[in-house]
Amino acid sequence: MRDYRPGPLPEPKPFFWIPVREEKRNAIVSHENFTGLNGFLDLELRVLSDFLYVGSGSILLDERDRAYYSFTRRGDQLVIPAAGIKGAVRAIVEAISGSCVSQMAKKDNFYSSSGRCEIGKEQEARASLCAGCRLFGTTGYKGRAYFSDAEPKGDIRTEIIKISDLWPPRQAIGRKFYQIKAFQRLDDRPEKNHRFLEAVPKDSVFTTRLYFENTSPAEMSLLIRAIGIPLKTGGAKPRCLGAVKFDIKDLRMAPTSNAGLFKAISKGYDSQPLKENLQKWFNDKSLLDEVAWMKFREEARVQSDPCPRGMY
Repeated sequence: MRDYRPGPLPEPKPFFWIPVREEKRNAIVSHENFTGLNGFLDLELRVLSDFLYVGSGSILLDERDRAYYSFTRRGDQLVIPAAGIKGAVRAIVEAISGSCVSQMAKKDNFYSSSGRCEIGKEQEARASLCAGCRLFGTTGYKGRAYFSDAEPKGDIRTEIIKISDLWPPRQAIGRKFYQIKAFQRLDDRPEKNHRFLEAVPKDSVFTTRLYFENTSPAEMSLLIRAIGIPLKTGGAKPRCLGAVKFDIKDLRMAPTSNAGLFKAISKGYDSQPLKENLQKWFNDKSLLDEVAWMKFREEARVQSDPCPRGMY
């Protein structure tokens, strides 16, 4: 007689959705003059998850002749490219500010109210963009917030780890983000539907810099919120890799008046009180979607639950 008892329930998938809410657009900020806040934040990026993997696109062989996907390097130095950091931060800024969905597959069944922001030449003088596109740029408009490549602080040794293959979700129901859960190790035997990655371990530290140009306190509020909570970057995020946390080490800004601006740019920006400025910016909620922000904070917390092992 055939056994019809149900099998084990599938492990819960480690991601969450932030609904796409009503989009808000405002006039663009010109690059012709320095009128807002200009400077940079020095940041340390610490790996919170068991591992962080940032793929280089290359496949190498280890001493056991196992093929693995290598970590990104500049020369012989490990590096996290600025574009990957910017993308992770931008996704959060978009989610908590009522911005357009700048990255979306054709099959996704949700859309912003007026589509992805773009600027044609005939529109420049009267263009308006969402908060995410005003800060990070879009077609026809250069962004005003960007990162440097993150470089290792001290000696960081990599490790070859094994994961199950990855598949995209079948259907998108909003903005997708990955939860921070515990990585479950697999044995080191090569097998079908699995791959090996070169990753850096937990507590590895990198340094980077966030530059901002002509920003407002409300825009800085979005930026410091996005870098102030754990976020995911790099590859294999569905396998619970890539959780990082920023620590702000220093703030340097140019004078707000044009009189001393060019002198400051040529000699280096002045160090500014960190806590005082961060608190002032944090209090400006004029661009913030507080419902989305509270949901993101709750879902993005570090959890001790194990990440799924199998394919899903």
